[in-house]
Amino acid sequence: MDKNKTDKHLKRKKLIMTIVNIFLGAAFFVLLLTFFFPIFGGVLNIGNILGMIFCVVMIFVTWGNYAFMKIVNVLKTNSVGKIVVAAVPIIFVLGIVYVGFLTGLIISADKTEPEKDCTVIVLGCQVRGDHPSLMLMERIKSAYDYLCENPDVPCIVTGGKGDDENISEAQCMYDNLVKMGISPDRIFIEDKAVNTVENISFSKAIIEENNLSTNTAIVTDIFHEYRASNIVKEAQLRYGSVPADCAWYLLPTFYVRELVAITATFVGLA
Repeated sequence: MDKNKTDKHLKRKKLIMTIVNIFLGAAFFVLLLTFFFPIFGGVLNIGNILGMIFCVVMIFVTWGNYAFMKIVNVLKTNSVGKIVVAAVPIIFVLGIVYVGFLTGLIISADKTEPEKDCTVIVLGCQVRGDHPSLMLMERIKSAYDYLCENPDVPCIVTGGKGDDENISEAQCMYDNLVKMGISPDRIFIEDKAVNTVENISFSKAIIEENNLSTNTAIVTDIFHEYRASNIVKEAQLRYGSVPADCAWYLLPTFYVRELVAITATFVGLA
């Protein structure tokens, strides 16, 4: 009787685990598609590459649980394998904690309100021919909304011209803001910068030359605000955030890419 109860309990436990693995695998499969989809729009970077690798591994762990457990059992037959099996869950948990920590930093920077007397700095992003990419357009929209709400605030649009762009990112932002109704007298163009450090450095020169406020309102993507805030503070400017929206299908890719970029900054590689 006890044996029958034990067998039923084990079968029930196995069924529950199977159902959980099916749902988890499905969730990772959907996430895999969100990392894969941006490739059709010409977006392939460290963010979606790492994201796809992670999702494929987790799909194997969940949907291929039987094969996964066979590998684990083989590893347990030697001392090195036992160390690996014991270390992987610890590393996984520490990784989750680390990602949570970085996410907290990103959210904190995003919630930093600009001072009322400030200079808006719109960071550049890819231009497709003569037109803004989706992400750049979102930055332009956020800048427009903020400039409308604060009619006395000046604006610096910053970003150079890439090899595959017909005009500079700064010129593209300027043209669109003016077309949307922002007075050209409020907008300063910085069209030489090729990265965020230069965006801020060259914008600071414009601030000093024109006696603008050193309180800044940085317009960039939500996930990019933390790194931007550090660069602004290093330039001895005061930081405030005007975050731009990001399309849901691009967010996972660029979020992971940003986690890598922040980590590279921490270890001195960027």
